[in-house]
Amino acid sequence: MKIGTLFTQSILASLLFCSVSQAGWNEFWDRAHLDYARNKCWPSPFIEQDRASVNNYYAQMTAAGIRLQNTLSDHYFDQETGELTRAGVMKIRAILTSTEGRRDIFVMQGFTKQETDARITAVKAGLAELVGNPEATPIYVSPDQPAGRAADYIDDIWRRERSSVPVPRLPAFNGGQ
Repeated sequence: MKIGTLFTQSILASLLFCSVSQAGWNEFWDRAHLDYARNKCWPSPFIEQDRASVNNYYAQMTAAGIRLQNTLSDHYFDQETGELTRAGVMKIRAILTSTEGRRDIFVMQGFTKQETDARITAVKAGLAELVGNPEATPIYVSPDQPAGRAADYIDDIWRRERSSVPVPRLPAFNGGQ
């Protein structure tokens, strides 16, 4: 009888201590199964993250390019009045007829706040003239200078180059030799 009681007490004691020592055991095995499943299908779960990081970089470059393409810089505004030139109106028209989602207009920041405000007012007047609604598309101020020159400057260079080309002529005939 003593052996049976002792055996029963030892089993009860071991069950009592085992329940205390089980802390975190189930979580460990859950994590082990998760890690096994993840390692078994690697690299598939991580490819989408890599693709998203590359596409995010390209999306930022595309947005910067669109911003520069849609920026009205200094030569689209008259120097004295701040009004849009004919080229500025044509640029706004080109922006408005571009693809959907890329119709935001960026105005290059002037030297003063008054100059920048005058440019924004001129662009709104140009929008009102073209589509009848000065709020047709958002207008943002951009500090970046897009690469390029005024069209009249390029036209002057082209005309001077064309006028300096000599008249074509054949060499003189020297008797069949």
